[in-house]
Amino acid sequence: MIPLESNIIDFALGDFSKSVYVERARQLIPVLRERARRQWQTNRVLDETAELLHEGGFFRMLQPRRFGGGETSPIEWLETMSTLAEGDPSVAWATGVLGIHSFHLSHFCDEAQTEVWGRNPRALLSSPYAPNPVQRVDGGFKLSGVWKFASGVHLCDYALVGGAVYDDGLTATTNRIQTGDYRAFMVARSQFDIEENWEVHGMRGTGSHNIVIRDQFVPEHRTLEFRLVNAGQTPGKIVNPGILYQLPFWQVLGRITTSPVPLGALKGMVEQFCDVARDRVTLRGLRASEDPVAANAVATALAMVDEVKGNCYRNLGRLMRAVAGGGTLPFDERQMFRYQTSSATFRVAELALAIYKACGASGIYESVPFGCYLNDILAVTGHVSNNSQVYANVWAGGLMGMDISKADLRA
Repeated sequence: MIPLESNIIDFALGDFSKSVYVERARQLIPVLRERARRQWQTNRVLDETAELLHEGGFFRMLQPRRFGGGETSPIEWLETMSTLAEGDPSVAWATGVLGIHSFHLSHFCDEAQTEVWGRNPRALLSSPYAPNPVQRVDGGFKLSGVWKFASGVHLCDYALVGGAVYDDGLTATTNRIQTGDYRAFMVARSQFDIEENWEVHGMRGTGSHNIVIRDQFVPEHRTLEFRLVNAGQTPGKIVNPGILYQLPFWQVLGRITTSPVPLGALKGMVEQFCDVARDRVTLRGLRASEDPVAANAVATALAMVDEVKGNCYRNLGRLMRAVAGGGTLPFDERQMFRYQTSSATFRVAELALAIYKACGASGIYESVPFGCYLNDILAVTGHVSNNSQVYANVWAGGLMGMDISKADLRA
């Protein structure tokens, strides 16, 4: 049995009045909005904003307490990242991605965790997970290649890169034999270069540039097999016994990383639309507040955000209670959670488009933030974790008797 903290019930009901992190995030919303246009023009998180995020402890919310971290609940984390996204979605994305890697590193062996946080408790890790081939050598592995989408990499001391281990007797120019060994490899900042290529239409402030690694050695202890992750048998679960690290890995890393951002972005877009609408009169002399199209767009968007958050908080609360009691929830139920989260992003995109249309022609100007919000939300729909069809196939297909033995069963 693992005791649940008293505020978990409040959080599961959507009451975050006792959360210092959510309150700090709310205080940052006007700051992020004031900087949003400059942030949009910069393809990485602004240095002064990064320092505010460090001071607020946001990057360390999922870091173990034994290293000075917050070791918070995934419910509080989701609300905090969503709140930051109301101010600037790309800043919230970078914060969430870098912060979630504290959770991932917490599943590595104690030696790897101590190497990072024992030297610098504020150390951050980026993570381009898409795998490149990796060669096994004496004592570890040899890495070379280009890894894409390293969000927030300029702020990081390390990177977690995905690698598929191949037979070490074959070279990169021959037909490789994959061993089925897929891992995350931790590489230090001195072992990779940043390839500045983040010229994009949305989520510009995330700074998700490429990283380039050339013939770098990574010792065994700086790796974590995804086989162990999927089986719930990571070495970090032993040295970090808190409930956060006992939860199913993909219910945390795969669900609460990307889902809060579009929800917060839509809410922020609606709030700023309402601010503009109070003084706006259409060409037909109709006040925006009296426009039924605008009213429906606002009401539908805010109700949807509340609905999806409520589902997420309830689901996570039930999962935490089950794990605290020494069990978990059924596989089908956890797959349903992943489908609900991933499909919500596309609903957000449709509702954001409705808000943008309600802006009329004036919404196209750079002096108003609606185009940036819309582009950021559309960019998020492309992330692999938001491919709701995959989770529909596994969850609903399995219920109907489909053979899912070779499907993505991470739940």
